[in-house]
Amino acid sequence: MQILLKLKIILYFLIFSFLTPTNCGYANSRTPDYCLPQVCSYNEPISRYVQFPFMITNDSMPSFCGYPGFDLLCNNHDKLLINLPKLGVFSVEEINYIKQELWLNDPNNCLPRKLLSLNGSSFVGKSLFNPVLEQDYWLFNCSNDFFSSFDYLSVEIIGCLSGKNYGVFASPLDKIVKGNSSLCSKLGHIKVPTGSYDLKDFPLNLRGDIKLTWSQPYECWKCYMKNGRCGFKNYGGNLDVECFNLPRNGLSKPAIIAIALAFAAPLGLVSISIIYYVIKAVIYRRSHGSGVTPAIALQDNTHTQLQSVIVHGLDRSIIESYPKVVVGSSRRLPKPDDLHCPICLGEYLPKESLRTIPSCSHCFHAECIDEWLQLNASCPVCRNSPLRISQNNDV
Repeated sequence: MQILLKLKIILYFLIFSFLTPTNCGYANSRTPDYCLPQVCSYNEPISRYVQFPFMITNDSMPSFCGYPGFDLLCNNHDKLLINLPKLGVFSVEEINYIKQELWLNDPNNCLPRKLLSLNGSSFVGKSLFNPVLEQDYWLFNCSNDFFSSFDYLSVEIIGCLSGKNYGVFASPLDKIVKGNSSLCSKLGHIKVPTGSYDLKDFPLNLRGDIKLTWSQPYECWKCYMKNGRCGFKNYGGNLDVECFNLPRNGLSKPAIIAIALAFAAPLGLVSISIIYYVIKAVIYRRSHGSGVTPAIALQDNTHTQLQSVIVHGLDRSIIESYPKVVVGSSRRLPKPDDLHCPICLGEYLPKESLRTIPSCSHCFHAECIDEWLQLNASCPVCRNSPLRISQNNDV
C-alpha cells in the first residue's frame, strides 16, 4: 500500500507541474514586467488605469513604457492630469484604449472658464489628440431680469460663472433675441470638443466631459481588444509597436498533457493495484506449493476462517432432556449454596424455572441456560461440554 501511495503522489505532482506554466499560458512574454499599469491612487476606477501608450511621467517607470506625447502626471491631490500643448492642463476622467478615446475636464471643476481662457482656440492640431467634432458656443452674462422673461425659462445657467444678481449661459447662437441686448453682455466665444456629431444631448451648461481621440499608435486598440499588452518592438528609438502576451486560442500543450494525465492517473493506479495483488497471489501460491488458483485459494481460506469462528450449540432435544425444576416458596435448591444464576447474576425467586446440567450439576435459570446451550456446547461455569462429559462417564 505504501508503494501505491508513493506512485499516487508522484502522478499528482506531475499534473500540478504541467498546470503551472512558467509563462502564465501566454504566447509571447517579452514585454518587461516593470511596464505595468499605473494609477495615481489605488481608489481609482479601472477607466483611469494608465498603460501604454500613456505613462505617468512623475512615477518611477522607464521612458520606453510610454509613447512620446502621451505623458500624464499626478498632482498633489492624486488627480490624473494631462498637459496639452497650447491648451493647458486638463484632468483625465476616463481612458478607453479600445476606442482610443480620452475624456477630459477642468481640474478646478469649471470647464466653461477653462475653455473661455483659450480665447476660442481650436483643439485640432494642437497635440496628438483631436476632437471628433468641435462645436462653437458663445457665453452670455445676463441680469436676473433677463431670466425672468417667459421666453428664456429653458436656459441652463452655468453655476461656476454665475453670481447672485446675474447668470451666465452658453448658446450655439452668436446673437441673442433682439430687445434684450441691454440685459446681457457677450463674454466670449469658445470651441467645445463634443462626444459625437449628434448635439441634441450635449448639455448647454457644459458640465459634461469633453472627448478627444488619438490615431497613433494605431495598432494598440486591436491588441487591447484581444486582452493583450501593447508596447514597443524594441527600445532603440524606433516607434514601431507590437502586441505582447496574447492569450492562446484553445488549450496549450502543457494543459492538454495535464488533462490527459488527470484522466490516465486513476486508470493507472487501478492497473498497478491489480498487478500488485496478482503478483502477491502468485508468490503466495508458489511459497505454499498449492496448485489452486489465487481466487480459489482465497475463497477456501475465507471459508476455513468462517468455520473456525462458528461454534454450534446443542440440539434442542438434548437441552430439554436436562432436569428442570420450579423454585417453591421455601426456595429449596438443587445446591443450597447456588443462590444466583451464573449467567444473568439474578437471584433465584419462587416460581422461577431452573435447569441443571447433569454432567456437572451446575444450576441456572431455565431461559438463561437454554439460550446459552443453543449457541455454546459447554457449561458457562466449568466450560466443559456436557456431551463430552457424558461420553466419558459412559466409558
